[in-house]
Amino acid sequence: MKPKIFIQLFALALSSWTITTLAEDITHPFQTPASSDVPQAIVISVNGKCEYSEDGTHFAGFKADHIFKQGDVIRTGEKSRTDIFFKRIGTTVRLQAGTEVKLEKMERHMQGGIPAMDTLVALHTGRIFTVVRSLVLGTTFEIRNAAGRSVVEGGGGEGRYIITADGTHVTDQNSTVPLKHIGETGITIITPGMKFSAKDGKMLPLAASHEVELLIDIDELHSLAEQTNAQGQVTVKK
Repeated sequence: MKPKIFIQLFALALSSWTITTLAEDITHPFQTPASSDVPQAIVISVNGKCEYSEDGTHFAGFKADHIFKQGDVIRTGEKSRTDIFFKRIGTTVRLQAGTEVKLEKMERHMQGGIPAMDTLVALHTGRIFTVVRSLVLGTTFEIRNAAGRSVVEGGGGEGRYIITADGTHVTDQNSTVPLKHIGETGITIITPGMKFSAKDGKMLPLAASHEVELLIDIDELHSLAEQTNAQGQVTVKK
């Protein structure tokens, strides 16, 4: 019998209060080839009905420790979600319910004699939370949606973001790296603590209401990302 433990989730600086949740945990070591030098998209948790496809047509379920490759399509059902860790770039992504993405590019190149990675995720529907930790200089993590492209460039620091398929972008105020949005009207830098709607081109500070609830989830994802980066293993909830 696995022991039950209490995990306290801390809320972001938008609110002074904290929440506590009870979870039963299982630890899964990563099953990734040690010799691989390309980005690895590894499943670290699955909650509810989540599926993937190699051809975009035939879908099948997946479990924790599954490794996705370039070209795979991933989708989550109603009241479902999955967390994915991009091992070579230290980035963790949570696909919320009703989300579909395609891993369009996961490539390695040399820049100034140093290996760097380029990763492009196409967000077709739904919403994702992302925690990006200290990308290597020359490395990029990019999310494409209906409003354009959102890019995080390497060079140190950490970013926490919420991005929707229809063009809403949030940069958590605890981020040290802004989010660069490239759309039809040009480049918009979404600084920490700001929300940008590509539909109407408005930049607004985060409201301490609905966004707080969302950022609690991204704070939980940040905690998971810290465990993943530090230990090479994760705690997966049943």
